[in-house]
Amino acid sequence: MKTYLPSWLCLPFLLSILIVVSASAPPAQASCSVGGCGSGSDSWLESAQAFMSSDVPLMGLTGASSSNSISSSSSFRAGQASGATATKTVGSTPNIAASSTSGAYVAPGSRADSFPEPEMLKSLDAIAEGDVVLDVSASRTPGQAHIRGSINIPAKGFFFENGSLRNAADLAEILSRAGISQNDPLMIYSDSFASGEATSVLFSLRYLGHDKVRALDGGLENWIAASLPLETAENVRPPASYVAARPKDELLADYDYVRSGEAQMVDARTFEEFGRSRILNATFISPKNVLDGGRLKNGTNLQDVFARLNSSRTTVVYSDEIYGASIVWFALELMGFDARIYLWQDWLAHERRLV
Repeated sequence: MKTYLPSWLCLPFLLSILIVVSASAPPAQASCSVGGCGSGSDSWLESAQAFMSSDVPLMGLTGASSSNSISSSSSFRAGQASGATATKTVGSTPNIAASSTSGAYVAPGSRADSFPEPEMLKSLDAIAEGDVVLDVSASRTPGQAHIRGSINIPAKGFFFENGSLRNAADLAEILSRAGISQNDPLMIYSDSFASGEATSVLFSLRYLGHDKVRALDGGLENWIAASLPLETAENVRPPASYVAARPKDELLADYDYVRSGEAQMVDARTFEEFGRSRILNATFISPKNVLDGGRLKNGTNLQDVFARLNSSRTTVVYSDEIYGASIVWFALELMGFDARIYLWQDWLAHERRLV
């Protein structure tokens, strides 16, 4: 037999619940950190991130002397399509908030003085007569407006589906077909700097030994916001013969190097992924942490972002996709760090074998 509350008791009962809940909840404008309630809209997230970056139980080990170590590495080296299952393909870009510069004027002046090592950043007003401009946007369609004189080479062509970098011969062939030679000064951009397409291609070219390459500050978004010239005509260069220099293998960290504990690790995945599992002693710094309005934060703000890191140590940025990792890598390089990139999928492939 079912029992029901009399209707005249329901309303007081519900009101009492609401009063108790309201009394125990923090004010609407407050936020609660790991240690309790604080103030400011970001205090909980900042406290949580600090906690997650501390030495809590993690996945993996450090120390080359561990009994579980393996003698050789089959990491995601350039030109190797690993058999590890990738959680994200190279065709997907990181989930980064859209630029806040849409519709707002952006001053085209240089920000070079803001960074200790600004050589890889191209200011909006610094394109020279001899610069070859590469539009690496994946979404470019015929007739779509782009920077005057630019040629389109989609970023995804530089990588295998699992995110690993193609070998030097493949990269040289891509550039040769596009009419690029090893001596050309290159300026790279994509629709949005926050997509990581420009920084991933810049990383690829630096690996190839092409030193005269820069990424456009803020990408096409900021170029348009600065009212700089565009065109819709498609540009084609005659084929060239790109002769690659000695690849800079040191830019790609491998499993043995990461596991040795020699480098400080930066996790550039999402905060949720970082919370579930990560490499021992890694610090969480996502692409969102180094961006402001679709472009990099200035040097002073980046110094705050990287305050937990030691600038005298090699820094390895890892993620499950190359785009986000390359944004953080690029920011570190501008701030004077010796930075490298590693793929999370390779770590998982090795650690699963060790169990």
